[in-house]
Formats: sequence, structure tokens, C-alpha cells
Amino acid sequence: MKKSLLLACFCILVSITSYASEAVYEQHLTRGVVEIEGGNFQNAAAEFRAALKEKPDDPAATLYLGIALSRVGDKEAEASLNRALALSPEDPRTNLELGIFYFRTDQRDESTEYFEKTIRLAPGTEYSEKASEYLKAKKEKKAGKRWSLGVTAGGQYDTNVVLTPDGVPLPQGVSQKSDWRGIALLRGRYTVPGERTEGSVGYSFYQSFHARLTDFDLTQHLVDLSGEIRINPSIQLKGVYIFEYIALGGDQYEYTHAVGPTLTIREGKGFSTVIEYRYKRLYYSDTDRFPNNTDRDGSNHSGGITQNLRLTDNLLLNAGYFHDVDSTRVDFWDGYGDKGFAGVRVMLPYRIVVGGYAEYYRKNYGGVDPSAGVKRKDVTRTYSASAGISITDWFSIMLGQSYIENSSTVPDLAYKRGISSLFLNARF
Repeated sequence: MKKSLLLACFCILVSITSYASEAVYEQHLTRGVVEIEGGNFQNAAAEFRAALKEKPDDPAATLYLGIALSRVGDKEAEASLNRALALSPEDPRTNLELGIFYFRTDQRDESTEYFEKTIRLAPGTEYSEKASEYLKAKKEKKAGKRWSLGVTAGGQYDTNVVLTPDGVPLPQGVSQKSDWRGIALLRGRYTVPGERTEGSVGYSFYQSFHARLTDFDLTQHLVDLSGEIRINPSIQLKGVYIFEYIALGGDQYEYTHAVGPTLTIREGKGFSTVIEYRYKRLYYSDTDRFPNNTDRDGSNHSGGITQNLRLTDNLLLNAGYFHDVDSTRVDFWDGYGDKGFAGVRVMLPYRIVVGGYAEYYRKNYGGVDPSAGVKRKDVTRTYSASAGISITDWFSIMLGQSYIENSSTVPDLAYKRGISSLFLNARF
């Protein structure tokens, strides 16, 4: 009887001790993850070491310790990451982090093995995408490459030709005209990287060719200068200047200067918040089709917030709100708008990506429309879906379908529009 009682007490004591040890382990692991997401890698390493005292062979704590040490350049990171790999040899995150460690310590031939294994283990995921980016960066670094080039070519069928490439409506008079158009887009960028800063200059050229409505062939030149600073691993501040020139049917339509900052805050676990502001100064040109276009000369202030959410390795969501204000030469074109939007992106096997987007934009104009005798108020709803596949690291194909509906207090300015797209993309 006494032996049975002692055995029962011993089992209870062992159970309580095991439960307490597990609780302590979870506390240290959780605190470590919070520290690592906040960029406090030394504190994170201490928490993971404490977690490993409770569970010495735990793969998660071993991997996180290696990540924390790797981020601060500690040589012990290699041993910890290799131990994590021995515990879980088929884990894509562990292979990715070993590749990153060897990449950052200029052992790039060793890193290739782990990046390639990551891609084999987890195709179509965040890990394989990151590994592919590092493999590309490895090639560019080896060649001393600081430039990038992208080329897009394709076609669209538009049931109502009314928009510029950036989505700004053209004046009335274009509505209810459908057409096919070919599109060519060239993008280039030169980047000067630094330890915590980066500067770049970019240029893009857009040209559309309509089958019938050649008066609406659109040419766009866009130049941008940007600089950014990484304040810490979680906060990045970027400033940009943009010059844009648009011609319609071969005639100058408008040109724009724009400046503004963007603040990106990374909360960890795939979550980030982007806060941005833009000031634009717009200059329009009168043409035979748009004789009073210069009435729209003026400025635009816009600002908003976007929340990005990576719910899983393959599922990304974003949503946001923007407010903008126009001040022009004629009060009819003055106004303010509010936009809400949401998007989803899903990465599937075999390098297939599908996405969807929805937007609601309401704009109130300041003056009375001279043709209708009422103040203009528009509500624009946009819905789009896309699907694409990357044939190689540098070549992809994209299909898209958009539907736009604009309601207005000025009946002549209400419209519906559908756009079907097929694009071929190449990047170098």
C-alpha cells in the first residue's frame, strides 16, 4: 500500500515538473519570437537559449537561436543552424536560413545548395520565393549588377476607352467606345545600395496602339528619383520625386511633378503597415478634342494607409484607405475623394499566382457642372481578377479581367467598362 502511494506521488510530481518545464519553455520561446520580430536579436538569443535549457533538442528554439545569431553576425549561428538542420533536415525554413547565413558571410557557393533545396522542398511558397530572390541577387552581385530591366508586351480589349495608364479618367467625350489595343511597357532602374540607405533612379515608357481609335493612342514617360533609409529592421522611410509626361494621339495631354514620403512599419509575421503622402502639381494642355483641358491645371494632395497581411506562406491580403483633394483653376474640377480597397494574392504550386482586387472610390466636386447645372458627385466601383504563371525566373505570362462602373449625378458621365488583358513579362 505504501509503495503504491509513493509511486502515485512520484508520478504526480513528475507530471507537475514536466508541465512546469513546458510552460517555462513556451514563455521563453514566445518572448524570443517577439524580440526577434522587433529587431532585438541579442535579447531574442537569450530567450531561445533559456528555452533550450528546458527542451535541449527542440528544433524550433534551435532554429530561432540560429536566426537571431545570424542577424547580428555571430559566428555561432552556423553551428546552431546546422544543429537545427540535423533535427529537421527537410524543413524549408531551416534550409533557407542556412543559405542566408552563408550568403551574408560571402560563402555564396555554399548558400546555393540550401537555396535550391528550399525551392525543391516548398515550391510556390514564401520560402521558395525568398530563396529565388537570393539566387538572383547572388548572380547580380557576382556580376556587380546594379541595374534592372523589365519588358512587358501584350494586348487588351477595352469596352470603353476612357482611362490613362494610372487610372485617371480622361474628360467626357470618350465614353462608350470599344477597341482592341496593343501595349508595350519598358521599365529600367539603377540602384546605389548602402548598409542602411539606398538610392535609385528609374524610367518607364508606356505606349498603346489602338486598332481603330488611334486618336487615343497613349504615350507615357515617367522618371523617378528615390532614396530610402532603414531606421531599424522594422521601420523604413522612403522619399520620392516623380516626373510624368502623357501624350494622347501624339499631342501633349499633361505633365506632372510629384513628391512625397512613404513610411513602412513591419510588425512581424508577414504583417506590415504602409503610410504615404503625395503632392502633385499637374499641368494640362488644350487640344482639338479637349479645348478646355487647361481648366484642370492645379494641385492634388493625397494620403493614406495600407495594411499588408500574410496569413499563410501562400496567402497574402491587403486593404487600405486613401483621401485626396484637388485644387484647380476652375471650381468645377475642384473636389475631394475617398477610396477604400482590398486585395488578395494566392501562390499555388508550379509557380502559379492568382489574385483579386476590389475598390470603392467616391468623389465630390466643388462646383456646378456647366452642362448639367448640378454639382457633380461620382462613385466608381472597380473589380479585377488575375492569374499568372512564371515559366522561368525571368519570364511570365499574365491574364487579367477588370470591370469598372461609374455612377454620377451628371448622367452623361456615367459609364461601365470591361477590360480583358493578356501580357508577357520579361525581366533582366
